[in-house]
Amino acid sequence: MKKLFAFMLALTLALMAALFGCIPKPEKAGEEGADPIPTEKEGPDAQASFHRATLYFLSDEGYVVPVTKLIPKETGIAKACLGYMQATPVNREAAARLGIKPVIPEGTRISIKVENGNAVVDLAGMPALGSEAEERAMLAAIVNAMTEFNTVDTVTVLRDGRGGTLENGAALPVEEERVPLNPEEEEVPAMAGAVPVTLYFPNSSGALTVPVTRYLGEGPSAYTVVSALIDGAKGGGLMNCFPEGTLLLGAAAENGRAVVDLSEDFRETAQTEGLYSLAYNTILLTLAERFGVKELELRVNGEPFAPETAAPPAAFDPAG
Repeated sequence: MKKLFAFMLALTLALMAALFGCIPKPEKAGEEGADPIPTEKEGPDAQASFHRATLYFLSDEGYVVPVTKLIPKETGIAKACLGYMQATPVNREAAARLGIKPVIPEGTRISIKVENGNAVVDLAGMPALGSEAEERAMLAAIVNAMTEFNTVDTVTVLRDGRGGTLENGAALPVEEERVPLNPEEEEVPAMAGAVPVTLYFPNSSGALTVPVTRYLGEGPSAYTVVSALIDGAKGGGLMNCFPEGTLLLGAAAENGRAVVDLSEDFRETAQTEGLYSLAYNTILLTLAERFGVKELELRVNGEPFAPETAAPPAAFDPAG
């Protein structure tokens, strides 16, 4: 068991991560993207030829997961982003190595038009998907990928130029805003002031960090958010990194730094190689998105606890 996570951690993705809270939305010219910039440049200015995009894929467990990718700047870059999310042989092969898969069926012809902040995405000739869950995942991925752009506030998705529903019943979005990923409840709870909070859990293999939306009470604090992480995910296929009996003694986040104090049971993470790093990263990613945390200190009974260096999440390039 002590070596169980060693290989898995080498594959850990920087899906969203603290990075997602810090990545600026891309600058665009025209309706869909920035003016083309030569990509053969080398040296310190080479990255100016690229734009850091957030793309969305599907995990083997059925969860929508964001990944980052540097994409050459070109006219129509929004369409290029969706192209990387399409199930071409190259994209399928690259994604499969890390347990994810593209969400848009191969053979779909994609066109995009942006007017008054609404991106109209037409999926022409799209083959049918296998279930309503897959349809909803694809639509959430498209909406969120498009709303990463500064000029896009809402998204409308058409099928062969028409709205309505897909084969399995998923409704095509009409001027829809950004979608919470992988909500644990189908409907917003009736609790007054409920707030959607993104929690991050490793999948069962530990190779992916999956965002899950849970609704918490009004004004969630660092303490209530970390408590929700320790409680574990409600859906299947996700791992709880915290040993049974672990209690949260305190949690505070301020000025980009967080301190989380856990009970003695948390020391058991040191008995399984990589488990501490998984726990550390799930806390960091969750607090980074909600509170802008960039630095995290974990303590046990008030004393700093770091049995291993937590490996920072690594970016994944879905196109190889």
